[in-house]
Amino acid sequence: MTCNTKDIKAIIFGEGNYNSLGVLHQLHAAQIPSLVLNIGDPRSVSKGNIIGYSKKCRNIVKVNSAEEGVSWILANIQEFEKGTVIYPTSDEVIKILDQNFKDLYPHFLFPNAGPNGHLSKLLNKNFQTELATTHGLRTIKSIYTDVVGFNTAYVEYPCMVKTLNSTVGNKGDMAVCESPEQLAKIIAESPRKDKLIIQKYIRNEADMLFLGISYPNGEIEIPAVVIKPGVSPIGEYSHALISTDINRHLEEKNQVIEFVKSTHYTGPFSIEFGTENGKKYFFEINLRNDGTSHYPLKAGVNIAEAYILDKRIGAKKSIEYEMIDEVGDIRRVLYHELTFFQWLKSLIKAGSYKWYVPGDYTLLFPLTRMLLKRIAAKLITSSIIDD
Repeated sequence: MTCNTKDIKAIIFGEGNYNSLGVLHQLHAAQIPSLVLNIGDPRSVSKGNIIGYSKKCRNIVKVNSAEEGVSWILANIQEFEKGTVIYPTSDEVIKILDQNFKDLYPHFLFPNAGPNGHLSKLLNKNFQTELATTHGLRTIKSIYTDVVGFNTAYVEYPCMVKTLNSTVGNKGDMAVCESPEQLAKIIAESPRKDKLIIQKYIRNEADMLFLGISYPNGEIEIPAVVIKPGVSPIGEYSHALISTDINRHLEEKNQVIEFVKSTHYTGPFSIEFGTENGKKYFFEINLRNDGTSHYPLKAGVNIAEAYILDKRIGAKKSIEYEMIDEVGDIRRVLYHELTFFQWLKSLIKAGSYKWYVPGDYTLLFPLTRMLLKRIAAKLITSSIIDD
C-alpha cells in the first residue's frame, strides 16, 4: 500500500465482488478517498471477485479472512484518522466488527447496534421475523429446525427452506420442497440441519428490496427500491426495476421505519419483501450495505456517501429505469426469452449495471471473460442434454 492513510475516509472491507465494487464506485462518484481491505484474491474472475481490475481501485490491502482483516486494522489503528469509517460488504465482516466493537470504536465508525453483540443477534432470521411481526409487518408462517419437537408433518407444503443465520448461508442454500419426504431429504443433506428455517412458500410475483440508511441521530431514509421481476425460488434474477417512488411502492413505510428504529442499528440497510396477490410479506432485513446499493446511483441516490458523510439524500423526484446484470442476463438469450439484438438493445438502454459503471473500462476484460464462460457453460450443458 502506497497511499497516505491519513487521507483515507473509508475502508471498504469484504471480498472483491460486485458488492464491494459497487461501494467503490459510489465513493469515487462522491470523491471520498477510500482503501479496499480485500478478503482473498481481488482478481479472481472465476469467483467474480474483480475489484482489483477497476481503475478506481487505487489503494488495496489483501488479507485472507475477516479475522485477519480486523487484526490488520487494529495493528494500523494509529495510521488512520479518528472517525474513519469501516464499510463492511458481507454479514461475515459485520459480525467480526461487532465482536471487536470495543477495540474499534470510537476510533473507527462502522454500522453497528451498540457494544453488546446485539447486531449478531439481529442477524438471526427468527428474531427478525418476530420483531417485524410486532411492528405490524406481514410475515410468513415459519417453523425452525432447532425447536424441540420439530416434525416435517407440521409443515405446510409447498415450503421454502433456508439457513436461520445469514452469516452461515446464502440464497444459493434455499430450496423449495413439495412433500415431507423431500423436506426430510434436504434437511438430512444440509450441513446446518439444526439451523434451518422452514417457511410457507409464496408464489413470489416480485421481490422488492428497499434500500435505506439509519443515521446516528435516529433518522431513517428509504430513498430507493429494487424490484426484481420473475424471481426464482432461490432468489436469482438478472434484471430489475430501480425506482425512487417509495411512497407508491411502500404503503408500510411507517411500520418499516419503526421496525428499523427498534433494532437500534446505525448504518446502511436493505429490507426485503416478497409479494403475492398484491400483498407484501417480510423476508429479511440486511444490516449492512446491500449489493444492490449502487443501482440507484444514476437517480442521485448514493447510499455509501449518505452514511459516511452523515448526509441526507432528501426527497427525490420519481425516477425509474432498468438495471441489468451484464454477465448473468445473457441467460434470457440462451433460454430464448429474447433475441440477441433485443437483449443488446435493453443492455445499452439500461440505467445501471451489476458490475460496470461508465468510465471504468478496465473492467471490460474480466467481464468479457465472465460472459464468455457463462455462454460456454450453457452450450456445454445443452450439448450433454442433447446427447
